[in-house]
Amino acid sequence: MNVETQFVRAMVGYALARAHTQRARGAAAKARGTRRRDELGASALEWAIISAILVAAALAIGLVVRGVIDRRTGEIQNG
Repeated sequence: MNVETQFVRAMVGYALARAHTQRARGAAAKARGTRRRDELGASALEWAIISAILVAAALAIGLVVRGVIDRRTGEIQNG
């Protein structure tokens, strides 16, 4: 498995864990009677979207950095 695949898997795992945590917090708040049910779904969805955006941004930055490193490595090897 290459580095990019490992990174994407880790970031997706993080995003899913964040969404799960938010759902659990929302369920606990609902049990206390402090949140409505529709707010729980909206909060989890918002966190999932934010996490997906962060995963995409991190992946893009990683690919750019790798491209720069590969290009510089090639320049050094070619003289």
